[in-house]
Amino acid sequence: MEGIAASISTVLGGLGGPVLVALVMCLLGLVFRAGISNSIRGGIYAGIGLAGLNIIINAATDQLTPAIQAFSENFNTNLTVTDLGWGSSGIAFSWPGLGLVILGILVVNALMILLKLTKTMWTDIWSIWHGNVVGGFVWAATGGNVTLGVLSGVIFLVIGSIIADRTAKDYQEFNDMPGIAVPCTTSFLALFAKPFNMLMEKIPGVKNINGSPENIRKKMGIFGELGVMGTVIGIVIGILAGYHYTAVVNLGVQIGVLMVFLPKTVSVLCEGIIPIANAITEFVQERFEGREVYVGVDCAALLGHPSVMASAVLLYPLIVILAVLLPGNAMLPIASLAVIPYWCGAVAAQLKGNVFRIVLFVLIWAIPIFYIASAMAPIHTETMGLLGLADPAISNSSFDMGGDPLGAALVYIFQLFQ
Repeated sequence: MEGIAASISTVLGGLGGPVLVALVMCLLGLVFRAGISNSIRGGIYAGIGLAGLNIIINAATDQLTPAIQAFSENFNTNLTVTDLGWGSSGIAFSWPGLGLVILGILVVNALMILLKLTKTMWTDIWSIWHGNVVGGFVWAATGGNVTLGVLSGVIFLVIGSIIADRTAKDYQEFNDMPGIAVPCTTSFLALFAKPFNMLMEKIPGVKNINGSPENIRKKMGIFGELGVMGTVIGIVIGILAGYHYTAVVNLGVQIGVLMVFLPKTVSVLCEGIIPIANAITEFVQERFEGREVYVGVDCAALLGHPSVMASAVLLYPLIVILAVLLPGNAMLPIASLAVIPYWCGAVAAQLKGNVFRIVLFVLIWAIPIFYIASAMAPIHTETMGLLGLADPAISNSSFDMGGDPLGAALVYIFQLFQ
């Protein structure tokens, strides 16, 4: 079994997310009789779409990170926990239980579908890494207990599929992606966003604030257009960072590129996924009357709505300011700012694409995440150190996994069984 785990680790580490998505979607198309040409085309376009998203997000993050860092240094902060961002993903491909978590969730997910306990088919193989990070944390926190680590990782992913069932219809309708679900637990935010939206609807004055991209464009003219808005916000961030005017303008253009091309890239991803999702739906309905099965996709599929990146760019400096103001917070988010668009995408459907509500909700959501990430820093640091991924003498954490509320809860629960 250890040999299988090592083999899976090598394959996953070498292929990367876009290639895995392309292969899985192609295989699904063939298995569920979408046709050879449709399966190949769907897989390739899904992989290209995800690769494009990664390129755009990473390029924007590379541009924004030094600007936000310079901006934050103006506050003379004394926060002691280093933000590793998605650097924690290295845990997923380094800890001993990697292959067992992957095999475990695929087997459990198949049983859950057969027993009608879930509608979400876990086809998003890449995102299983989140469960493996939780497994790695538990492994380190329990003195190297691989069994507890594997169990916690599988449970984390099972919870993700249950959340995916609850949020699927909202995402399908809002993002115009029939048949999909998002098992990545980023969608956990959506469970809170819906009651938050109901609360907003009951507050006089606030309920009338129409923050939709369409209304913003209408009210602000050309400054409400995504490209212009992104450029202006990028310029403002550059000025706050103390950049030279040439760097200020360049940053503005880079953020404008992000705002304009991200939705177009998501449409490429959808062009690959939707035909295969439809084929799976038809296959299931023909053979199992009354059954409904969703195709699990990466949370990147939720980034296409114009409100998502409009909200995310506004949130970058606000999150840094929040980090400085929160008493007891120990981490200054720099690398973890890359997760902000995914938070926005997770709640845009429930908040009806209202930029004002998305920004307000994410700011509120970030408060407990800061404290969780700070509290998880010792375990985060120990795990990275044990696997040789970071200096164990330097305290570190992250938003995405260090601050994940479900993952942290499982780590503390499983510590009781060591």
